[in-house]
Amino acid sequence: MGRHKIDANTIVCISIAARPGNFGAHFHNTAYSLLGLNYLYIPRKIESAMELKSAISSVRALGIGGCSVSMPHKESVIKYLDGLDRSAERIGSVNTIKRLMNGSLRGYNTDYYGAKRALRGVNIKGKEVLMVGAGGVAKAIGLAVKELGGRLTIANRTYEKAKKIGGRLKANVISWKELNHARGYLLINATSVGMRDPASMIVPKEVIARFEVVKDVVLYPEQTKLLKEAKKLGKQIIPGTLMCAYQAAKQFNIYTGLNAPKEVISKILRGC
Repeated sequence: MGRHKIDANTIVCISIAARPGNFGAHFHNTAYSLLGLNYLYIPRKIESAMELKSAISSVRALGIGGCSVSMPHKESVIKYLDGLDRSAERIGSVNTIKRLMNGSLRGYNTDYYGAKRALRGVNIKGKEVLMVGAGGVAKAIGLAVKELGGRLTIANRTYEKAKKIGGRLKANVISWKELNHARGYLLINATSVGMRDPASMIVPKEVIARFEVVKDVVLYPEQTKLLKEAKKLGKQIIPGTLMCAYQAAKQFNIYTGLNAPKEVISKILRGC
């Protein structure tokens, strides 16, 4: 299906990330086209704190309708916004910004929604869940795990960061050395390990072997080394595309007030 004509009334949405990908642009623009909406979604590379401040100022000045936020800006962007919805406030992390009718910018967290939907395929109530990572997306996933009844433990290379999130979520925290002896039901990689270096893995095979389900947040490659090793060991895997598809659908709803076409979501999920 061809792209609609861009004109003066087109509502532009953007994404900002240090390493922007094409997933959001493909998802949103395909959905806009299918529904005949006069919207356009464009990814933009934003690296430094100064660039982030300028980017949000531009969102205001140019009347950008919505802005997706990816690593590493999900926490630092909050100070430039006018308000947060309940999920973003509870998590302390924003991945979606909506320009309201009065021109103010409101922050949301659809990572939380995506994580909760992605975990519906497993029953974690009362079971041990180990999450590696302590960034913005980890906060969202951690809250989803807690609300689904999982017994959450957090590990991170910087122990103080893990301790801070652990206190916020009332979760157990272990040191990086203790990670090698961890065991449980669900293992979650909430870091970017495996993205920049596809040959890397956040934990050794011995740790993977002590879990039944392995979830990765890395979007590209879809089958990370972590997931490949887990699959070889006969573990159930949850790829990053699953969470990303659901969070994008929620984001689409925030931007447009409409539900994303089911065929767009289904096409992505069929590849999981």
